[in-house]
Amino acid sequence: MEKQKILKVNFSHFPQDERVAQIPGKMFLIDNFDEKKGVCDEERMTFPVQISMGITFICTSGTSEISINLQKHKVSAGMVACIAPNSFFMFCDNESDDFECACIALDPKILPVNFDVKSGIETAMIIKEHPILKPSLKVFSEMLSAYKSIKETLFRTNFPFREEVAKAYVEIIRWNIMASIMEIKEITPEPKTSSRKEELFMRFLAAVQQYYTKERNVTFYADKLCISPKYLSSVVHEVSGKYATQWITDYVILECKAMLKTEGDSVKNVCNRLNFPNQSFFAKYFKQHTGMTPREYKSL
Repeated sequence: MEKQKILKVNFSHFPQDERVAQIPGKMFLIDNFDEKKGVCDEERMTFPVQISMGITFICTSGTSEISINLQKHKVSAGMVACIAPNSFFMFCDNESDDFECACIALDPKILPVNFDVKSGIETAMIIKEHPILKPSLKVFSEMLSAYKSIKETLFRTNFPFREEVAKAYVEIIRWNIMASIMEIKEITPEPKTSSRKEELFMRFLAAVQQYYTKERNVTFYADKLCISPKYLSSVVHEVSGKYATQWITDYVILECKAMLKTEGDSVKNVCNRLNFPNQSFFAKYFKQHTGMTPREYKSL
């Protein structure tokens, strides 16, 4: 019997019909604000999946529990959840009967990177550690209004500039998210320029996200970027506060944990699919970075 694998969710997994507001392959909106709640319920991810797009939830009523990168979070009215691309996500069982939310799934390439890279990196790292936000009532209302405007725009199928207008409203939501994070964490925005080192770090992260299931050696990524491993580690640490090996390890361990928690995925299967030389090496690697063996973690 074939072992169950973690589903890698992309836009092809979403419905492609007139029930939902969308730009195929780029943007997808869904909510349960009206009586047609079945549309939203159909697409609920109640088992661990890895998403290729960024997802933002805007909760307007009730409470729900979601898992982001294997960590459970409670979402309630007035809160916003931000899930970065390549994250592991699922809905948990705990949800109130009056839970209502709006969801925007967005291809990260659809918008230009028009903020300074350093602030963008800081914001992304904060979202990774603290994906649930409680913005001010004014900011929340503006984000919800922008969502409704996006939805209305996307349903105007004969409007020639609907994608451009929808992007403009998405920018309103994005800037409000960044402003909320900066206010909470006291991040000071800098001029909208980026240094070569910051750009190099972004290229490194993109490479890690593409190859981490097969390559764990810094030299591999340095070769991809045509620089020395020592220089790569130095730049990554200067920009992000973490060394290149730490970033690679974080991605690998998160993937290991998600696979071990997937029903039917054996330790041997995880070892093979993540290209470890043998189970003994995999067990030592996993215990070194988590403090427990793969079997111990799987049995939790």
